[in-house]
Amino acid sequence: MRESLLKIYLERREDFKEIRAKFPDEDMAGPLLMSPNAIYNVQPLPLLIIGQETNGWHYNVDDLELQMKVYEDFNVGIDYYASPFWNVTRKVEKSLGNAPYSCAWTNISKFDLDNSRSYGLYESEISKVDDLLLKEIDILKPRICIFFTGPSFDERIKGIFENINFFEVADYNLREFCRLEHSCLPYHTYRAYHPNYMRRMGYENDFIEFISNLRGRI
Repeated sequence: MRESLLKIYLERREDFKEIRAKFPDEDMAGPLLMSPNAIYNVQPLPLLIIGQETNGWHYNVDDLELQMKVYEDFNVGIDYYASPFWNVTRKVEKSLGNAPYSCAWTNISKFDLDNSRSYGLYESEISKVDDLLLKEIDILKPRICIFFTGPSFDERIKGIFENINFFEVADYNLREFCRLEHSCLPYHTYRAYHPNYMRRMGYENDFIEFISNLRGRI
């Protein structure tokens, strides 16, 4: 899996360099390059978490293997503080019957800007490598995907997955929580708010209960 991921990243190395070169005076961390740990593939329900962008990262655009090592050392937040994002991710793993720190994680944006979301021309340039997500999913073959991206990234999602469909889930409207349907995604693919906002909105417990109820149906 690591070699397959490295191959697709090396094919886009010049694109990564070009994005960084266009904004030499900006703090643009990345790219975020996946390298899931050894227990991902042996889980009952291999889980892929897809976020928005990093909140700061490393800058090894010339050494992509080193950048993948950064991901490996981070190990889906094993030594990171219990932010809402990782706290809810741990609950999702447990709800599915998976081991802690066993998910894979990537973001729609491979770069962040000043430890946050890009915008305008920055976002336009960064989005040129959004399509890498298609190849990452093809390599990882998750049984369940959760986009913690909220509705503000729906247009980016539509740009990656041509003719994707959004379906309401339970009593929630499409902005709050939905299932995504596309030939490149597993049936159980969902888009929810970022866990921080989900927690503030008061539906974290309902979300975790929904995920728990998926066990035995996937």
